[in-house]
Amino acid sequence: MIRTPIFTVFLLLPLLSTVAQVEEYILQPGDVISIQVVEHPEFSGQHKIRPDGRINYPVIGEVEVASLTPAQLVKIMQGKLASYVNNPVVSISIESYYANKIYIIGAVRNTGQFEIYEPVDLIKAIAISGGLLNDKVRMVKIIRADGTTVDVITKDIYSGGGKDKYMLYPGDTLYVPDSLKIPWGLLNTVLTALSTTVTIVIGINTLSKM
Repeated sequence: MIRTPIFTVFLLLPLLSTVAQVEEYILQPGDVISIQVVEHPEFSGQHKIRPDGRINYPVIGEVEVASLTPAQLVKIMQGKLASYVNNPVVSISIESYYANKIYIIGAVRNTGQFEIYEPVDLIKAIAISGGLLNDKVRMVKIIRADGTTVDVITKDIYSGGGKDKYMLYPGDTLYVPDSLKIPWGLLNTVLTALSTTVTIVIGINTLSKM
């Protein structure tokens, strides 16, 4: 069983500035989550997110949870429970992920898919792929399971706050470009443009001499 840190919104106001800088996992169909309401076991329990992105919650009924972060869902559940519980304190943990693989491609020693049992930071991800082929790479790209992308400057990965700021979650892809490779596509475009320009200039010179 995979457990991640519990997400709760209670006495955390001094930490909001820090938490806001850390990307959170986006819930997706197939994930199993645990919703706990302090002193109210009737509202507490595990729920598997259905393919339509919803769960069926006691009393409240259908709740859309996919595409939310656990912290966002905590706030939503607190709002929905306010009619039944006085000042509800809600916590959410991810019991298991639908996917348990990340993908690492590009300029690393070992590309492919790798099983993980909890979110991993970029340092660990690079380590399990065998390391970078080019230590001069300045930027890597995270492609989230939902298709969004995050560009990360490599020096930030090893900085104090960067280690925990950029996490890879199940279904994510890490792309490491090889800055030493010649960008043939761009080079071909430039050469084509130069060739066209030279042809035009030669044509003009020829006509001017006639």
